[in-house]
Amino acid sequence: MKRLTAIAHLMLMAALALPAAAATGLTLNQTITSGTVRQYEDPRELTLAEGFWAQAGSDVTATIHVQQGYYVDKSPLDGKDKQYTSNEGRTFIVAGCVPKNLPIKGPAGSVWVVCNDLDYVKDKVVESKFISCLDLFPNGIVSGASIKEINNRTWKSFRFSCRDLGADGKLVSPAQKADFLFNYEREGTLYEVSGSDIEIFYGIKEYQNSPQMKEALSGFRFLHGPAVAIENGERSDPPNSSQNYFRETGIVPTYPPGIPLIKTVTHDWMCPPTMVLTGMAIGHNPDNKGNDTRPIYILGECRKLLHNP
Repeated sequence: MKRLTAIAHLMLMAALALPAAAATGLTLNQTITSGTVRQYEDPRELTLAEGFWAQAGSDVTATIHVQQGYYVDKSPLDGKDKQYTSNEGRTFIVAGCVPKNLPIKGPAGSVWVVCNDLDYVKDKVVESKFISCLDLFPNGIVSGASIKEINNRTWKSFRFSCRDLGADGKLVSPAQKADFLFNYEREGTLYEVSGSDIEIFYGIKEYQNSPQMKEALSGFRFLHGPAVAIENGERSDPPNSSQNYFRETGIVPTYPPGIPLIKTVTHDWMCPPTMVLTGMAIGHNPDNKGNDTRPIYILGECRKLLHNP
């Protein structure tokens, strides 16, 4: 896919664009600021709508997807909602406690109703910057994570890794770690996990290891399966089947119960059918001295897995 300058590229896009009333395709209607790189592709058509503008110094690439194989939706983020953008090709999930003022539209996850007071007491929740694997690879997908845990539910650092999705539905290229979503001073034990070439992540299993108190996101696992099954909208192996396509991968090996005899409860937060996990932000509660933090929720980006046979 050849990258063009903004001016030459806009001429190409105008030639490819269909009328704004087209029923399918990708509509571009946002401003691309100077110093920004954006790449868009669609298997059908690209439409320039009112409001689209690429400022001088921006680098924009938009093509009709003519290559065969798998890739992920690249619909642009909404200029106002940004990481909370939700449309046909891009949405998000939340695993953990959701503060009341988090701008979530619709059923995005969380059973932690009692955590809604977090922003109104001493436990102030901070949301990290949002990072998408599409910032690292043309078809970037979350492929692992890295945590430094000080003790149960107290972390020093958190980051995730990405790999590029190949046309055959397998992950290609070495994994690349995204920037830290947070990184504090106290040292902890490093835990890391990564998936195999055929493990496409599509959700998060949240661990609840205490009663309904402010102890959200005690731990988590990634949910994953093969591209061909996810493309078909599947989320688990058929009942009474010997197949083992869908699995879970944990990162912190143990989850000690917060109170003895309390059974660990889990909740699965899955991207909508046919969508995969492509990025993250994390909400956390830093201590007053800035030495460490408590994880509260993970906001996962979901993008539609597309296939041009």
